[in-house]
Amino acid sequence: DVVRGQLACLRPRGWLNDEVINFYFKLLQERCKRIPGMRQCWLPNSFFWPMLCGRQCMEYSYKNVKRWSKRAKVDIFKVDYVLFPMNVNGMHWAVGAIDFRDRGFRYLDSMFDSPHPNFAKFLRRYVNDEHLSRHGTPLEGIHSWDVLEEPCGVPRQHNGYDCGVFTCGFAEYLASGRTQLCGQADMAILRKRLAARIIRADEMWDNT
Repeated sequence: DVVRGQLACLRPRGWLNDEVINFYFKLLQERCKRIPGMRQCWLPNSFFWPMLCGRQCMEYSYKNVKRWSKRAKVDIFKVDYVLFPMNVNGMHWAVGAIDFRDRGFRYLDSMFDSPHPNFAKFLRRYVNDEHLSRHGTPLEGIHSWDVLEEPCGVPRQHNGYDCGVFTCGFAEYLASGRTQLCGQADMAILRKRLAARIIRADEMWDNT
């Protein structure tokens, strides 16, 4: 659970901490289960990527995350997206996604254009290892999966502290199947919405 002291980061100019981001991803997970029209998603927490990619994103380890999907009772090949928050160099947030609808990977980052060079490489290995573990065979065509371009580009932050808010907004965009990403002009109201949703700990919010 998130305590009120941890919510202070949602005040204007605050840099979101991992407790707030992970809790919001948990709410989105429950929302995907309960709201008609939401994408089928699995949203592991911010430890997923560093456990998978190792120190400085250079040491792939399926062993570190092999039990994660089983513990969550999820077969990733039956979902639309696997969405996970990424802490980049300990100072920036972005969203990584495995897209089973379009057979590729997404990287939504409000500051940088490209992910780490091992992003797609390690996710290809993860998806293939997961298929081997779950279904006993390599996943056909996995070697062609790569980073997908966002049709309208990814909005940019105009400061050094809104990346976590963008990250939560980007995750909701993918999970809900919306056609428009949030932008810098949405950050103030989105901070208020995040705070209200987390305080209520209720995934059944209105989209108004």
